Amino acid sequence: MGGPDEQADSFAEQAESASVEQESVEAQWKHAEKKVYSENFGKGAGPEWSHRTVSRTPKGERKFLGPFSEQEVTLNLSCLPDHDEVEVQLELFVLKSWDGNDTTKGPGRWVASVDDGPVLLDATFSNLQASRPGLTGASMKGTLGYRDESGDGSKGYAIYPLSFTFRHTGDRLTLRFADPHRGEANEQWGLDSVKVKVRKKKGGDLLVSNNVNSSVLRYDGKTGDFVGVFIPPGAGGLNNPQELVYGPDGNLYIASFASREVLRFNGKTGAFIDIFVPVGSGGLGFPGGLIFGPDGNLYVADSFGGTNSVLRYDGTTGAFIDVFASGGGLLVPQKMAFDKKGNLFVVSIIGNNVVRYDENGAPFPAAGQPGAIFIPDIDAVTIAIGKDHKLYVGTTAGDDVLRFNAKTGAFIDVFVESGSGGLTDFVDMEFGPDGNLYIPDFLPATVLRFSGKTGNFIDVFVPAGTGANAATLTFMPSKRNKPHGHEAN
Repeated sequence: MGGPDEQADSFAEQAESASVEQESVEAQWKHAEKKVYSENFGKGAGPEWSHRTVSRTPKGERKFLGPFSEQEVTLNLSCLPDHDEVEVQLELFVLKSWDGNDTTKGPGRWVASVDDGPVLLDATFSNLQASRPGLTGASMKGTLGYRDESGDGSKGYAIYPLSFTFRHTGDRLTLRFADPHRGEANEQWGLDSVKVKVRKKKGGDLLVSNNVNSSVLRYDGKTGDFVGVFIPPGAGGLNNPQELVYGPDGNLYIASFASREVLRFNGKTGAFIDIFVPVGSGGLGFPGGLIFGPDGNLYVADSFGGTNSVLRYDGTTGAFIDVFASGGGLLVPQKMAFDKKGNLFVVSIIGNNVVRYDENGAPFPAAGQPGAIFIPDIDAVTIAIGKDHKLYVGTTAGDDVLRFNAKTGAFIDVFVESGSGGLTDFVDMEFGPDGNLYIPDFLPATVLRFSGKTGNFIDVFVPAGTGANAATLTFMPSKRNKPHGHEAN
């Protein structure tokens, strides 16, 4: 073990590495927000409020919306800009003798909720100094002229600054505020300083194929929380989904391996649109990898029972164009990636190599290699081009990710160590909107996240139990990002 100076350097390096990875995770969410509503009721309340009563406090004559008692008040906003998240800030005026969770006079409950959304708060409040947690979290209390009507030492009022952030995508928003019926109805409440902000993520949610029942599951792109079933089992004839890829039209294309088709689904709703590439088109056997090229056309790896080549289809109509790439060592093509010059890299499963073709589909081997062979003698299963323009190769032999020079094919390093984070069995990987590497681990049905800079394990982004046999994945694109295949955005 090293001396104190070496240990200090080691701890510093670990801290710096952890900081870099945390910054990488957070970078996805440092984006512009828009304030869509702000009201302090100085000039009254507008028609967006279901009740428009505005009052002044006894001292200071501060205006606020209210007072209300055993009433529901709604705020209706429309024509919201495109967004994924809403933040609501407000000040809650709790007036007179609120009794907390007292079962005789109370409970003094107040509830905030969202139509077709979550309950933001359902809590009791008390203005009694002796009550716990009476007045906890209040920013002001007992100074605006409301007297103690309880005889129990009430402060007469308190103001609570509240903030709620929740998932929301629609162009309309209805917020509901209410104090349910209780034992005594002498409590009142009001609102002030209401602000509503919306945010749009840089990248969208994560989609993961479920090969047990041929469905696609959706997870929050920020937290990894399960959102719901994006494509129901077997929709449109989906059977054993392989590659998931978004097209230039914003729709989702899936290689349906067992039905031998490429299916198209609405990229926002998951609704089935059509069979984009039908059975046998261009000699297609069983589709494996999919990718949209720089020309906007769809490239399909014809993996088994067909042409043993990469087929090209019109990116708008799905019509067969040509056999784009074949031979040169290609045997059972699977995952693909384009570099920035338009060269196509293909995993050759049975050939145990990675092959490369130029923008015209001609074999483009690494120096000293025959045919189209770029990286020889490697049990490759998936590939991706990183932001650093290096070629990343996932292998079955080591269950690891290796990094290569994408120009020469020279080995650089082991980017993700074998077994890192519990990695055991995978056939896909993708760099996410935050620049980190996401790998679906098939047998535990998890999605693991690794630093896009260091390859170090960050976390289990999607834990076991929320999906089944996570085989392939992709991120839903934002409007700012051009849809693509396995090249990092």
